[in-house]
Amino acid sequence: MDLAHEAIDGLLTDYLYGDDRALDGLLAAGPASLRRLLAIRAGRAEPGWDMAEIVRRDRDDYRRPLEAQIHLARAFPDTFFDEVAEDPAQESVFMETLEYIKDPRALPFLERQLRTRSPECRRRALRGLAENGSADHTEAVAACLADPETRSEAVDTLARLGDVRAVGPLLREHLADDSSFARCAGAALDQVEQRIGGPLVPPAWRELGPAVFTAQAVMGVPWCVAEVLVEPGQTVRGGELMAVLENDAICQELIADWPGTVTEVRIAVGDEVPEEAVLLVVQSRRRIG
Repeated sequence: MDLAHEAIDGLLTDYLYGDDRALDGLLAAGPASLRRLLAIRAGRAEPGWDMAEIVRRDRDDYRRPLEAQIHLARAFPDTFFDEVAEDPAQESVFMETLEYIKDPRALPFLERQLRTRSPECRRRALRGLAENGSADHTEAVAACLADPETRSEAVDTLARLGDVRAVGPLLREHLADDSSFARCAGAALDQVEQRIGGPLVPPAWRELGPAVFTAQAVMGVPWCVAEVLVEPGQTVRGGELMAVLENDAICQELIADWPGTVTEVRIAVGDEVPEEAVLLVVQSRRRIG
C-alpha cells in the first residue's frame, strides 16, 4: 500500500524509539518506506524524528536506523539496489547494509570499497564478500592480511571463501608466533581445508600441554552442570563449546582455547560443583605449519 511521507515518518519514528511492532507497518508500506529511510539517512530529506535524541538513547552506532535499513533492504532488494545505483555519492550509507545482504548485485560495490583508503569501509567490504564473494576474490582478500587494520576480517572472509591452494601458504606464514592472530589464522586454515575434505599437506603442531578447566568463582555460589558435550579421547577445535554450567544468576561456558584432545571429564549433567573445582582437562596443541 502507498502511504504519505508523514505516515511513513511516524512508523520510522516509532521503530527508532524502540517499538518493534512498527516494522510490520513499514513492510506493509512497501518500497516507499525504504526509499524514505535511505533519503533521510543520506541527508536528502528531513527526518521525522530528532536524530540527536535517537543518538542519546541508542549510542551503538545508530543501531536502530541501521536495523530498519537492513530489514527493509532484505524485504525490497530491487528497490535497494536501484537506489544504490542512482546515488553513488552516498555509497557509505548503503555499505552499512551490503554486508548483511546475500545478493550478487552487491559485489561491484564491495569490490570497489575494498580498494578505498578507509579501514572501516574495507572491513565492511570484507564482511560483505564473506556473504557474497567466491574463491575468485581470494587474491584481493588475501592482500588485506598485510594490513593490521583489516587482518581480522580478511582471515574470517578467507575461512569462508578462500581457495586453500592459494591462501594456505599465506596463512601458514602467520602460524609460528604466539600472537592471537596466529590462533585466528590456524582456525581459518582449518575451516578452509575442511571445505575441500582435508589438508593438502600434513599440518605441523606444537604441543602446549594440559589445559585445566575449572568452575569460576562467583561469591561462593555452587554451579550445576547443564550440558556436557565432550568425552575422554574426543578431539576438539579451538573455540569449541565443551560444557555449560549454570546457577541462579548466570551461565558459564567452557570453551576450548586451542585444538586438542580431551583427557579427563570429571562432571556429568546434573552434578553440583563448587567454585574452582577441576571439571575438564584437555591436552592442547597449536598449529604452527
